[in-house]
Formats: sequence, C-alpha cells, structure tokens
Amino acid sequence: MSCLDRFAEAADLAESLIALDAPAGRELCNQDMPFDSAFLAAEVHAATAAAPRMAAAAAHVPVGRVLGERLRWLCDQLERRPVEEFLPGSLKPWGSPAQPLDGVIGAHLVERDYGDLASHEKRVVWQALAAANDFPRARALAEATGETPGQFALCVWMAGWYANQGEIERGAEMLLTAHGRWWPYAKWDALPHEIVLHPTLRLVATDRVRKHYLTRPIGPEAERSGPRPG
Repeated sequence: MSCLDRFAEAADLAESLIALDAPAGRELCNQDMPFDSAFLAAEVHAATAAAPRMAAAAAHVPVGRVLGERLRWLCDQLERRPVEEFLPGSLKPWGSPAQPLDGVIGAHLVERDYGDLASHEKRVVWQALAAANDFPRARALAEATGETPGQFALCVWMAGWYANQGEIERGAEMLLTAHGRWWPYAKWDALPHEIVLHPTLRLVATDRVRKHYLTRPIGPEAERSGPRPG
C-alpha cells in the first residue's frame, strides 16, 4: 500500500489487524514493523494523527510484548519530537558535510587503487565512504569505475544524496540498482518501504522505480530463481 501512496488505508489495515489478532498474543505481537511505519506515514503523508491510533492499538497487545512496547514508546516520543524523525531512513545525513575518514574502518583502502582491490575490499571502501558521509568521493568513484555499492543501504544512501542534489534520474537509477540488493530484516517485510516513506527518497521514487519494485521478484522471491545478489 505504501508503494501506491495509500497511506491512510495502510494505517487502517494495521489498526484493524492489531485489534483482531494481538489480544491472542500470537506471533504478530513480536513484531513492530511494518505497523509503526504505517501509523507514522499516515500522519506525514495523509494528515492522520499517529499517536492516538498507536495508543489505541497498543491497548490490544498483551503487556511486555514488542509491538505494544514500541507503540507506547513512540507515543511518548511524539510529544516532544517530530514524527519525521521516526520514519525509516530518517538518520541518513543527506545534505550534511562529509566527515574525516580518520578512524573509519577501511579508510586505508580508500587511498589505494580501486582496481587493485579484491571484491571484499571494494565493499569496505563503499562502507567507509558512507560512514564518513563522503558522497563526493563515492560519486566520483561510481562515475570513474561504473560500479555501485553492493549493499542495499549504501545504494539508498547514494540515492538520497542524488535527490538532495536535485539529480532525480541518477537517484532513480540508484534505487533501481538497489532493488537487486535488498533483503528483508523481518518476516513481515515484503518490500523496502523507506524509499516511499522518507520525504527525500520519495523525490527519486519515480513511477518507473515503483513499477519495478512492484512487478519484479525481490528478496527471498528473487532468490528462488538465482543466487542472492551482493
């Protein structure tokens, strides 16, 4: 639903599912995603207040379970912090200056000839550049080598930077590249939802990107037809 911008309906579905299933204390109560994101996104993108709905949903969850604790914690936090801070991807430092590489794992590899590095060393180079938020060097490396990060999160980091720079097509291409490198963190995950929930990433989540994510096998489904990317 998020990929289709049906944020209000996603929150309605989360609320009704929790009310129906949570009182029995089954597996749903051990999850927080995607329910928390559904409520938060509905406030940001559909003007539906999250805190009251999360408090009502938490009341259906047995005490001490992950879902209820997460929803109650968010309700408390939203009294003093903006809801956007809790959307997936909110900690990405797009627009912030690069930091020194001193002390960053893999910093010594950044200065070496990229073409001489082993594949695992190249992976560490991308991780080091992202850790330092050094998009200029990451961009230069991508343009010089034709390669991109081998991890979904790092591709998303670069896509967000392209969005920040107003380079929509480059950002969209990076999200298309990221598709083959995604893997779910939780059993409820069917698609990576930060690309349509975070305001910056939404700029590069073009119609072509959304169609690709909605119509191509991804994650475990894609693995059945071949080896896992990355």
